[in-house]
Amino acid sequence: MADTTDTDQGKLSNSELLEVWIPYRLQALETLLWAYDKSHDYEQPREMQVFVEGRLLLRGNTAAMLNPMIEVGFIHARSLMEFMGLRVEKGHLAAIPSRRQDDIGIEYFRDARDAPLPKVSPQAVFTAYNGEPADAERSLVAMFDLANKGLAHLSGWNWGGYTDRELRNACEGIRVLIQNYLYTPLGIRMPDAPRSRPADASSAP
Repeated sequence: MADTTDTDQGKLSNSELLEVWIPYRLQALETLLWAYDKSHDYEQPREMQVFVEGRLLLRGNTAAMLNPMIEVGFIHARSLMEFMGLRVEKGHLAAIPSRRQDDIGIEYFRDARDAPLPKVSPQAVFTAYNGEPADAERSLVAMFDLANKGLAHLSGWNWGGYTDRELRNACEGIRVLIQNYLYTPLGIRMPDAPRSRPADASSAP
């Protein structure tokens, strides 16, 4: 496996990508689900306070704090899917035909035979999913729609009828795809994500 990946800004080591940046983005998906669940646990708006070592750092309402956690998760989900070689075309999953010069893709990594890892095809997504292919496709398309239509552009689009089922399927599915088509072919263990997910009050010291 090549030791570095070139970008216009310099070089990122593969160990940085595999041990830090990809797990960091996967952690954002867990945080998305946590924040989504918490946002539905309380009537809105509700006050929320953030303490650091017993000192009040921030006060606001739950929506102002939880919504950004949810929204950034959509962006990280799109980033990971594009890294694997996926995009949406006319409402369906499709393969990315080419990369921009500064993109980093799964095919930039090489296995033990020094062969580049293949991009993840829509068919590979369906094979990895333990269910109907249409459900897998709808869930991943949902993340692209939520990131692109819901956040990156101001539009009249409103969630597209997606529910927490698509969110959970997508977040869990992306992790499985990264494991199956990146870490496993490289023969390395997928590291634990950074400990950044908010803890429940019941688990606080």
